[in-house]
Amino acid sequence: MDEVVINRLTDVTFIIPVRIDSPERARNLDLLLDHLIRHFDSTVLVMETDDRRRYHVKNNNHGIRYFFEKDPRPVFQHTRCMNLLYSKVVTPIIAGCDVDALVPPDQIRDTAAQVRRGDAVMGIAYNGRMYFTDAGLTQRYQETKNLDILTGNVNRKPIFGDLSTGGMFLVDTAKYLQAGGENEYFLGWGCEDFERVKRMEILFPQPIYFAQGGMYHMWHPRGNNSWYEDRQSEINRKKEFLKVCAMTENELKGYIKSWPWLERLQKKADYPNDL
Repeated sequence: MDEVVINRLTDVTFIIPVRIDSPERARNLDLLLDHLIRHFDSTVLVMETDDRRRYHVKNNNHGIRYFFEKDPRPVFQHTRCMNLLYSKVVTPIIAGCDVDALVPPDQIRDTAAQVRRGDAVMGIAYNGRMYFTDAGLTQRYQETKNLDILTGNVNRKPIFGDLSTGGMFLVDTAKYLQAGGENEYFLGWGCEDFERVKRMEILFPQPIYFAQGGMYHMWHPRGNNSWYEDRQSEINRKKEFLKVCAMTENELKGYIKSWPWLERLQKKADYPNDL
């Protein structure tokens, strides 16, 4: 097990949207929660949306809160799931997490400091390089909880070159909610991570910060929610991304005001804490 150094980060709430579509996805969530709780004294909010509950939190740490919302749709709309969780955040910083992503704690701490000081409106907790960890490496990490297993042995060719922006981002809560939170016109996988960054670049003068060091993507089977459902879905999401990219600051502000989920985003949703 890697050395545990608790970083309080009490001003950060970690957000994890999830749909359990395989045993490996549940395992990855277990590992992510363990990683966050071992290294940070932060609140962690998990929301599962599905036709029925498939996940039960195994770590009884008081900082973890689990929520479930029934959603029978086959496509996991994690943008809506994240917005529902944002309405519960009371800390000045949000950390949005992919259930399969592990980031070294010093990179998270560094990124939080950039946002806290106001040097960045949003920070990506790695350098844009997402490294794939195969089934064997992920299992070895599960057995040892030693992050060096991933950082020292992973294939050094990033999945998407130097261009990744998903996995784990940290952002000023007030400014991000002002910017509309997640764009729910992205109904499933694809382009939403890039749109999020581009929107913040257009709206705010502060830069987007990228931490030093990579991100490590734990293995899982790639099911229906790991790529575009069909060609038309791909076209629609790419059009939405390009639409935002082409907007001026004032045009984007007007567009955000038209988003039908804004009112819901600002309300405190009454979900039971079903830990």
